Amino acid sequence: MHPRVLSRWLLGLALLAPTPPAPAEELKADVEAGKKLLEEGDALADKDRPNEAVVRYKQAFEHLLPGIRKIAFRHDVQRDVTAREDLRALLIKEIDEEMTPEEFRADELGMKALGLLPRDFPLKETMVKVYSEEIAAFYDTKTQTMHLIKEPEAKAKKPPTFFERLLGKTGGFDKDEHKTVIAHELTHALADQNFHLDAMQKEVKHDDDRSLALSALIEGEATLTMIGAQMEDWDGSKLREIPASRLDRLLNLLMPFVPMAGGASLREAPVILSETMIFPYLRGLVFCARVVNDEGWAGLNAAYRRPPLSTEQVLHPEKYRARPDLPMVVDLGQLGPCDGWKEVGRNVVGEMQLSVMLRHHGGRAAAGGWDGDHYAVFEGPGDRLGLVWLTTWDSDDDAREFARGYIRYQAHKLGLDAPPPPEEPGDAPPEAIRRTHEGAVYVVDRRRADVAVVEGFPEDVTGSLLDAAFRAKKVELTYAQTTPPKEKAEDRR
Repeated sequence: MHPRVLSRWLLGLALLAPTPPAPAEELKADVEAGKKLLEEGDALADKDRPNEAVVRYKQAFEHLLPGIRKIAFRHDVQRDVTAREDLRALLIKEIDEEMTPEEFRADELGMKALGLLPRDFPLKETMVKVYSEEIAAFYDTKTQTMHLIKEPEAKAKKPPTFFERLLGKTGGFDKDEHKTVIAHELTHALADQNFHLDAMQKEVKHDDDRSLALSALIEGEATLTMIGAQMEDWDGSKLREIPASRLDRLLNLLMPFVPMAGGASLREAPVILSETMIFPYLRGLVFCARVVNDEGWAGLNAAYRRPPLSTEQVLHPEKYRARPDLPMVVDLGQLGPCDGWKEVGRNVVGEMQLSVMLRHHGGRAAAGGWDGDHYAVFEGPGDRLGLVWLTTWDSDDDAREFARGYIRYQAHKLGLDAPPPPEEPGDAPPEAIRRTHEGAVYVVDRRRADVAVVEGFPEDVTGSLLDAAFRAKKVELTYAQTTPPKEKAEDRR
């Protein structure tokens, strides 16, 4: 799933040093003022004056959130209200502004070539439908405005379902729900004012894995801070003491049930869509909690200056700072299969999406040890799709595990029988395969720590594409390669 869609609302990256913490006495005064405003908001809600209550809640958290995060708002946050029925048109407009039709189609065809989506799946329509149902509010970094979603009157008065009641939702104006949403979105505004959310997103535009990792930093921070607001932990000290490992165990238990709490479109969406939508919030929460456990809130500010470079680092926080594991940038170079074929796009899969892809064919074990990948997707005669994909791994054993898992996955994707099990107990399953399906060749091959996949092309070009994939250049990604010039960051001031 290409997470850069709606990035102005959901993602944020740091370029500049954070605002220095406010003096302790000022933070204490802000807490008192914020608590008073929360009480005023509750009183207004009880008097059936919800619009005025929301304004008070917003003002309250502008006082309170800096006490948790130890950074200050630089100016007032604009607020607007978007009607739920207007959200669909707004989403389509945002998608079209964020990605050209060619870019969107390239990502869509890549997901279909990888088998993550059915060939005839309407991706854009489904995305708009899912987000139209799920978005409760959003912060637009382009206009620096927090938008709250106004529900249709009939829906606002509709009693909650049984499952919603189990989650604590009540009928009518829900004070706690509105405070939670406002705290989350204002955390994005706070990050935007201190770290400038748009600037580095452009740098990762063509790398879905890095974009998803950066989304996890932003949404994880906002979710963690939101929990602090729910706990009334106005100085952030209690949050720092909650072990990330405890949150990890809890989320692993809850993860299968999370889609059930969403709308029908989320429950019915392909797993790759629902999980890439949920990943930044839940796995990002654990990642940010781990950073705060180890280094305090200053460590989270530092994470904005040196954000995670892969979902591998989010999934395994120890690979972020304690034992850094920087991903490899894979350059496939020039690929020219044959007449009638056209390259439509390139991208990166990454560990998170690999773990979803191989869930029933090796799962996390087959995705673990990822060190980098890059694929190119082609269109050919008869509406065929071609795929050239190189993955590189931490070790030969990791590569072998992935190759075996992908061979089983490929058979499932093509509707074929998986390779037969070894005849003797000591025999190893295959880690390379070449098969023909509907007139096209499908190859998986391993050479030491690299695994190449070439699918969908004629026999006469498959061998040369396989060799080209193994000749791909690889270089370790460093922060020196990712940080834009300082003057570009300052242009936005």
